[in-house]
Amino acid sequence: MKVYGVLGWKNSGKTGLVERLVAEITGRGLAVSTVKHAHHAVDLDQPGKDTWRHRQAGAHEVLMASPHRYAVLHELRGGAEPALADLLARLAPVDLVLVEGYKRDSHPKIEVLRHETGQPLMQPGDATVRAVASNAAQQGLTVPHFDLDDTVAIADFLLRDCGLAGAGFDTVVAVDWSARSALSPQKPTTDAIWIGVHRAGFTCETYHRSRVDAETTLVALFHAERAAGRRVLAVFDLAFGYPAGFAKAITGSADPLVLWDWFEAHVQDSPTNANNRFALAESLNRRFPGIGPFWGRPRHLDHPDLPEKGSARHGHGLPDNRAAEQVVPRAQSVWKLYTTGSVGSQIMLGLPMLARLRRMGAAVWPFQPAVGPLVLAETYTGLIDPLVPRGPGMVKDREQVRLLALAYWRLAQNGGLAALMAEPGPEALDEGWMLGAGHQAALIAAAQG
Repeated sequence: MKVYGVLGWKNSGKTGLVERLVAEITGRGLAVSTVKHAHHAVDLDQPGKDTWRHRQAGAHEVLMASPHRYAVLHELRGGAEPALADLLARLAPVDLVLVEGYKRDSHPKIEVLRHETGQPLMQPGDATVRAVASNAAQQGLTVPHFDLDDTVAIADFLLRDCGLAGAGFDTVVAVDWSARSALSPQKPTTDAIWIGVHRAGFTCETYHRSRVDAETTLVALFHAERAAGRRVLAVFDLAFGYPAGFAKAITGSADPLVLWDWFEAHVQDSPTNANNRFALAESLNRRFPGIGPFWGRPRHLDHPDLPEKGSARHGHGLPDNRAAEQVVPRAQSVWKLYTTGSVGSQIMLGLPMLARLRRMGAAVWPFQPAVGPLVLAETYTGLIDPLVPRGPGMVKDREQVRLLALAYWRLAQNGGLAALMAEPGPEALDEGWMLGAGHQAALIAAAQG
C-alpha cells in the first residue's frame, strides 16, 4: 500500500487537489483511500443522536453501520493522538493512500501553494517534498513544478514517483502478430497470429488466420473488458517505432503516433492478408539518399529500390537498430521485411491496427503514461524463450503468448511491473521500447510463479 502526502498552508488548496486526485486516480482503475489530519477539535457526530449518546455514556469505540457505509468513532479520552502509521494500519488494503497533513512524517509529498496566501514554500527545507503544485511560477525549485489545476499531470507524476504507474491491471493480453501475405493454414501453426489472455481465474489462447479477424477479436475483447470494469494491458510483439529521425523524415513530426496514422493511411491490407508492404517500403526508401533503409523482398518482385539483402544498403543516414534492440541483441532489425525474422513487415502491417485501437481511448506506453482502462505496450516474445516448451504437438507461438500474458499479469499483481515501466531512456519517447527489455530475469521468474 503506497502512501503519498499533500501538504500546504491553510487555504492553499490541499483539499481541492486531494479531491481531484482521488477522482482522477480511481478513474484509472486504482483503489484509493485518504487520511485527513485536523489541528482543531473535530466531531463527526451530532449531539442527541444514538451514537453520540453511546459515546457520552463512556463507550471506547462506537461503530455505526448502514447498508451504504459504516464508521468507527474512537474516543481517545485524554490518550495520545495515534501516529500516522497506526492509523494506516487500520485501513483496508488499497493501492494508494493520500494523506492530507502530517507534514512531519517521512512519506513523500506534494506541496500545494496559492500565491494569494502570501506564505513561503516549505519545500526548500523539506526533503520529503517531491514536487510543488501552485498557481504561480516558482523560482529556484530543485523538484518538479506543476500548475495547481493540472490534475492529470500531477497524478501522472505521483503514480510514477510511488511506483504505481504500471499497477492496477486486471487483464493482460499478449499478441504475436504476423505479416503473412495469404491466410494462415486452417490448422493452428507457428508464424501466425496468436492472442493470449490472462486474468484471475481465466486464461486462453486463440489462433487467427488473418489480421482482420485478429483485430476484430481484439476490439470485441477490449469492449467486453471495459464493460466488465476491468483494466487491460495489451502487449504486442512488434516495434512501436523506428530509429530516431525516421518519423520526422516521413511525417514532418518526430511524434511516433503521427507515424502510426501515416501508416494507417498508406498501408493496404485485405481480409485475405494480401498487402502492399513491399511497394510501400520501396516508396519510403526513395525518400532517403543512397539505398535503404528498408530491405528484403521475394526475388521475383520488381522493386529495384528495395534491395534483397541488407548488405546492399548504404548512405540512407539512419541507424540500423533502435536503442531497444541494442539491449536485446537477439531482436531483428526493424528494417528487415523478408525471410526469417522479418519483423519489419510485422511492424508495417501492425501499426495501422494499433492506430485504430488507440482511438478506443487507449494509452500507448512509453509515448504516454500507462494510465486509463486500456494500455498498449510493445513486447518481444524472445524475452521468455528459455521457458517455452518444445516438442511434438507444441506450437511455440501459442506457448509464448500464454507465458507472456501470465508473466506480465503476475508482475502487475505483485508490484513488479512498475520497475519494467520505469523511464527506459529519452530514446524510448521517439523510438518505442520493449516492455521488459533489460528485465528478462524478472519476466521469467514471474512466468515460473
